[in-house]
Amino acid sequence: MELRQLEYIDALYRFKNFTKAAQHLHVTQPTVTTAVKNLEKELGVLIFDRSGGNLTLTPAGEEILHRSEVILENVEKIYDRASITDGYQRQELNLGMPPISCAKLYPMVLQDFAKEEPNVDLIIQDICNHEIIEQIQQGGIEAGFLIRQDTLPEDMEYLNLEKGVLQVLLSENHPLSQKTSVSLEELANEEILMYEKGTSYTEYRIREEFFKKGITVQFRHYFKNFSTIYDLVSQNYGISFLLETTSPVLSHMTGIVTLPFTEPMTYQMGMIWSKSRFLSQSCRKFLHFVCEQYHLN
Repeated sequence: MELRQLEYIDALYRFKNFTKAAQHLHVTQPTVTTAVKNLEKELGVLIFDRSGGNLTLTPAGEEILHRSEVILENVEKIYDRASITDGYQRQELNLGMPPISCAKLYPMVLQDFAKEEPNVDLIIQDICNHEIIEQIQQGGIEAGFLIRQDTLPEDMEYLNLEKGVLQVLLSENHPLSQKTSVSLEELANEEILMYEKGTSYTEYRIREEFFKKGITVQFRHYFKNFSTIYDLVSQNYGISFLLETTSPVLSHMTGIVTLPFTEPMTYQMGMIWSKSRFLSQSCRKFLHFVCEQYHLN
């Protein structure tokens, strides 16, 4: 039995609907359904009567809900008590954030949330997509931001936040810089400068798009610092790519031009956390804060 399952039962009792309960909890409807079914299987009883199109508690469910409310109330008191600064430890929130692709979110996290929740100490790891997933699964961080690829592990919950468009990064002296958009075919023979090999969403996506077009291209130049890539692009030693959710400071450097693709390449940025772990109070506060910022409540 997990605390998360008890939260789901409480939400289902209040909303009488799986979809509405899931929306309130910022998870998917199948996540709630599966969690409740697993708990019913574990306990050997039905918690909810789903017959007749209504969602009502069974007698066993009423007993479980009553005891669950006591448990959840005590858990909340523990978190509330721990958040008191006089003689108690401050709350910590461990987050993961890709250093380039989600850099646009730093002001929201470090300024807006920090101001709203001064008792929460933010511990941010600037790590890439796959490292964020690994760290959540291993318990190193509670949640993180990332650029979504095709599939995510089944034990992860994902919240869509905003879409962006992948752009081409060129020197203002590059022959293509005067165009309004650029096609992949026009980039086939360019020297492409990329961030660390096998770590970025951009590399994954560009490789995939070239492959779809049947264009053979080699990625020969990789760098540990994105500032090096920008510097080399500005000197016209090669081209690179930019996500809209990167830092606006980087995207407005002198000597550089950003152009969209002729066939737009959109991507989805969002927040990810574990379905199975009970989220700390600080993480739940942060999730609620993010939803308010994006008007998702």
